[in-house]
Amino acid sequence: MTTPSTPPAPRVTIKDVAARAGVSKGAVSLAFNHKPGLSDATRDRIFTAARELGWAPNLTARSLSSQRVDVVGLAICRPARLLGLEPFYMEFVSGVESVLTERSCSLLLRLVRNLEEEVGLQDAWWRGKQVSGSILVDFRADDPRVAAVERLGMPVVAVGHPSLTGGLTSVWTDDATAVTEAVRYLAALGHRRIARVGGAAAFGHTSIRTAAFDEAARALTLAGAWQVATDFSGEAGA
Repeated sequence: MTTPSTPPAPRVTIKDVAARAGVSKGAVSLAFNHKPGLSDATRDRIFTAARELGWAPNLTARSLSSQRVDVVGLAICRPARLLGLEPFYMEFVSGVESVLTERSCSLLLRLVRNLEEEVGLQDAWWRGKQVSGSILVDFRADDPRVAAVERLGMPVVAVGHPSLTGGLTSVWTDDATAVTEAVRYLAALGHRRIARVGGAAAFGHTSIRTAAFDEAARALTLAGAWQVATDFSGEAGA
């Protein structure tokens, strides 16, 4: 004996969202494309109606009609095993996603084995119109990605100190000050033999932290100061 299958729930459309919010379909389109012409109250009412109905715009259809690609690329050169264990990148990706979601954009995440592979990937993404821009991370000295994306004319945000990222738009943390203050704090507590377990020596931010540690140790005339580079794994850190 067979049980009658439950008919699928009707698909929610932009018309349903407009009706729930008490606006036109055009107003819903303006809200989700972040175009002017709506009050903040109306825009909020539309977003609330969309959430209540579980509706989101069809990004593929919208891209085809507007020739826009609402996707941002992020390539990370780390083994998948380490990436899952590293708190920084989990928080980083979560933060990026939270901002992109507000703008009805998506994140395209790929793991690569080396910088050469990433340069090829960024080229393929941009020429194939798969992304509208990328986020670049883990800069090295004389990083080949700087010239590559400039040559493509590809919009990017570089996560790294401007000394590493050429003329690219950059966001960064003050690694040198953070390390310097950590060393000074330990010295103020009376410690004279201080060691630092750092990341891979190839990364630019590691070099900045290493130089800051050495400079702080010299300024404080510590009895001993050592640094060791690791691959960010728990085993190497231990």
